[in-house]
Amino acid sequence: MRIKKFVDEDMIRLMRRVKEELGPEAVIVSTSQSEDGRSELVAAVETDEIEFADGAEPAVYAAAYSDNLIRERLDYHEADAAVRARLLALCREEAAAGGEKDDVRILTAVFNRLFAAYDLLDRKNPVKVFAGLQGSGKTAALVKTAALACRKGIACTLISADGVRAGANAQLKSLAAVLSADFLAAREPEQLSAAVAGAEKGRLVLVDTPGTNPFLDSERERLSALLKAAGGETVLTLDAGYNACDAGEAAALFASLGADCLLPTKLDLCRRIGGVLTAALKGGFKLGRASVSASMANGLSEFDGPSLARLLLA
Repeated sequence: MRIKKFVDEDMIRLMRRVKEELGPEAVIVSTSQSEDGRSELVAAVETDEIEFADGAEPAVYAAAYSDNLIRERLDYHEADAAVRARLLALCREEAAAGGEKDDVRILTAVFNRLFAAYDLLDRKNPVKVFAGLQGSGKTAALVKTAALACRKGIACTLISADGVRAGANAQLKSLAAVLSADFLAAREPEQLSAAVAGAEKGRLVLVDTPGTNPFLDSERERLSALLKAAGGETVLTLDAGYNACDAGEAAALFASLGADCLLPTKLDLCRRIGGVLTAALKGGFKLGRASVSASMANGLSEFDGPSLARLLLA
């Protein structure tokens, strides 16, 4: 096998060089972009011996590494096609860079590069706004967060900005009482801004918003106004069983409104999590927690790059 690294400013010209120098049988091993903005490509062609050109020694590991297992698991989980291609390329790059052949460690390293972490209980950034589609488990995730904070001795203020769902305020108020948390209601952005500003210092401020259809302009505008009024981090709750195509499109729209953290819900009820993976990548979200049980007291679990890798390869 002959392996060669190509660098050029133009990807079309780069592909032409691969064909000219290695022939039509050449396969692309990995692609990346250098710090100066140029495209880098590692290609290989079958020969009797392993041969390196242009100092592309790291690719020896890519030649020895088979991504068959990860490819099969991504297919099983029904991840978006573009996401599958990107992850496989990154896994090959990781194998090439470090000489690693273990799929779990490779995928974990890739996810650690892709996804930053968030902390739901971080009081340095105390305002957490929960947003999501109707039925995504948004309010339940908020209450589970409050219960987790309560167990750790962190006081909370729960704010309902859901003026759409019947009984939403009464439901959250009763749950706040059980958790010994403060409760406030705010229908309009101005009221929400005042409620957040008036929350007692040192408390975790958890804000519930109406279920939002991100494909409707009017609902996106309503949520955008609430998010701007509240400030803080926006946690997107996403049903883990949501299909990858719709999940990716919805995630990108929520991200455009300011959502920066992903909290998958109902993870215990599905076997394929391609929607979660696609949403996480399309939205560029941070990872931190997932809902893995209907239990309000113990329903949240840590959810990061390593746990996502284990789920995909299980």
